[in-house]
Amino acid sequence: MRGSTIRTAGVIGGGIGGLATALALANAGWTVTVFEKAPVLTEVGAGITLWPNALAALDHLGIGDDIRSRAAPGWVGGIRNRQGRWLLRTNAERFRTLHGNFVAMHRADLVDVLRTALPESVTLRLGGAVTAIEVGGGIRCGARTEDFDLIVGADGIDSLTRRAVFPEYPAPRPLGIRAWRWIVDDVDLVDVGVVEVGGILGAGGEFGIVPLGNGRLYVFAAARLSKEEPDPSLDAFLHWPDPVPQLISAVARQMILRHDIRDLPALPSFVRESVVLVGDAAHAMGPHLGQGACQALEDAVTLGAHAHDVATYDYLRTKRTHRLQKRSRRSARIILTRGAGTTLVRDFALRALPSELFLRGMGSNFSTRNMM
Repeated sequence: MRGSTIRTAGVIGGGIGGLATALALANAGWTVTVFEKAPVLTEVGAGITLWPNALAALDHLGIGDDIRSRAAPGWVGGIRNRQGRWLLRTNAERFRTLHGNFVAMHRADLVDVLRTALPESVTLRLGGAVTAIEVGGGIRCGARTEDFDLIVGADGIDSLTRRAVFPEYPAPRPLGIRAWRWIVDDVDLVDVGVVEVGGILGAGGEFGIVPLGNGRLYVFAAARLSKEEPDPSLDAFLHWPDPVPQLISAVARQMILRHDIRDLPALPSFVRESVVLVGDAAHAMGPHLGQGACQALEDAVTLGAHAHDVATYDYLRTKRTHRLQKRSRRSARIILTRGAGTTLVRDFALRALPSELFLRGMGSNFSTRNMM
């Protein structure tokens, strides 16, 4: 890195990780420019659970109270099988006693809080795509190249930053899972039985419901791709227990986001000279721990604390995220197991697992030990 004092940073990507990183660096005294190819800052149609580690990061950024004022209290219900039988029942209050508070909100609301919190030392460059990144500190956007002491690649799983600066790194890989996500508005939670539902697991499939407050639900489904079913459809879930059919029918199909999930292998480093990767650009993981955006928020806080010593950032974040990537892949294999025999084993193991042990076992996901 150039010079003895690093003060300017270019952040590529204006999503959750990019805005949080810009805020963390600005709070640490940096002048920051955020490059976002979209003409406006937003996040499309899905919710997010901010677990205790994410709230700790947001508190450190100075916006935790703003987030809590716009979010719904987190909710942990339990898991049923396709026949409606309870496999595991949990308790949100016990979770909070063990691990602390957590909340749920629309992703667009989180982006809005982050954007609003940015100080004058942060410049937003919207509507212009970055076309080149130089390891020495240059960012080209249109016909203009700007030099920075630090470049932060917060540009997602298909990161241009990663491809340009770390060309030898492997590409994202498919996990063999198709996911659907949508928001249902104006819901009477009692009428649809949401308070009594939580998650539902079948052979090679899952369905989940997250209350967002004010009558809104974040709903998601996932199915394992296989040779027998290479193109799974959301229609298969119409035969699942209530309230699954009602929630699928509650919105127009064009409002439902569909994507095939990918992740990244554990990358050996997130740093090369003056370029640093954060969020999905560094450690994209499947959704089965709910830690993707939470880890991006941890990245932001850690980089804000160690931007003058990015080797420390690299050590702390690779160590933490590699474990979670591995755990997320393992969780997906278990949750979305397809075979009749392995499904029975999964369901039996969940029925036999004490709720207290299940809740305590989640604790390492929320550790903030390697955040600062």
